[in-house]
Amino acid sequence: MLVRAARWAPLICGALASVVINCSPSTVPADSRVDDAATEVVGVAEAGVDAASGDVVADVPVLEDASTRPPFNPDHTFDEIEMMPGEEKLDLCQSWTLNNPEELWVNAVEMSAGPGWHHSNWMYSPQSLFTGRDGTWRCQDRGFDQAFAAATGGVFFAQSTQSTGETQRFAPGAAFRIPPYSRIVGSIHLINASAAAARTSLRFRIHTIAAGEVRTRLRPMAIDNHGIDIAARARSSSTMDCDFDAPWQRARMAPLDFRIHYILPHYHSMATGMQLEVIGGPSDGRVVFTTSSRVGDPLGMVLATPIDMRGATGLRLRCSYSNTGGTRIRWGENATDEMCTMLLYTDATGTMGAVSNMITSRAPQMDGSTLVTSQCQAFVL
Repeated sequence: MLVRAARWAPLICGALASVVINCSPSTVPADSRVDDAATEVVGVAEAGVDAASGDVVADVPVLEDASTRPPFNPDHTFDEIEMMPGEEKLDLCQSWTLNNPEELWVNAVEMSAGPGWHHSNWMYSPQSLFTGRDGTWRCQDRGFDQAFAAATGGVFFAQSTQSTGETQRFAPGAAFRIPPYSRIVGSIHLINASAAAARTSLRFRIHTIAAGEVRTRLRPMAIDNHGIDIAARARSSSTMDCDFDAPWQRARMAPLDFRIHYILPHYHSMATGMQLEVIGGPSDGRVVFTTSSRVGDPLGMVLATPIDMRGATGLRLRCSYSNTGGTRIRWGENATDEMCTMLLYTDATGTMGAVSNMITSRAPQMDGSTLVTSQCQAFVL
């Protein structure tokens, strides 16, 4: 995959310490909404020499009358992207300015994609960020960063690896909130594995419910293990134990208290399975999710009975792999790398997450595989 593929994991204010922002997904300030509804910078006339006068001119913002945008439409198809045979694209973003004057309570998101969509992560953020004409653009041209976008807004949708159609649907009455005048921006990963040029696009349809129908407000939680090390022609499992109780108590001055409502795993083609289990409390060791589905299948699922984390201290994430090739494989965003990421939606009163970047041990197992353990850093906003 989140981020680029799996970067929805570091939704961390600490990672954004140099930026003064409000990390809660609150309403965009009224003055910002008024400005966005009037005009918006959509590009820059670059500095150079005026052909007529010969004078040197500075960069000049190009403005667009944002009030001419069509009203919010829950159904949107992005521009087609052309790909050459065997081409892989990792540096592109796509944007959709919602032009929504009212908040949206999102209960489901439908996605359908053409060929070549390896993965994509989509965030919502204030319309005043990542400005420019909607469509396809290089992420670096507008300074798009998934962690920053998620911290200033939230996670909209994450596509299962190579899935061409899936629906992220929550239980009746459960929804996440998109503030007025928001923009959807996705970091996309495309691969044309065919021998012919191709054109491909992606479509979203948003299903909302009225504010009065919302019984459970959802917020994202991501767990991302970068401690992946799979030797050539070997089997390996990567695991991390994440203590959420300590940062929760520091932030809330109370014991851990939330329920998990939705789960979406992410990994690449060498993965043979993923497992999530509870640490501590009366449900210690309980496996709350396991899958051996391969890439290409929609992997997200809503839990019929939300997992109650009260009394627990954390979560353990484990991914298993089989490397049949002759090259050592580690974490990375390319299709030939591997990942171990899980996106959850919870009813916590703030955004949580965890990431691991440091392997602490490698232990041989009785079945001939290797257990790779990493140190987890958890946070609560």
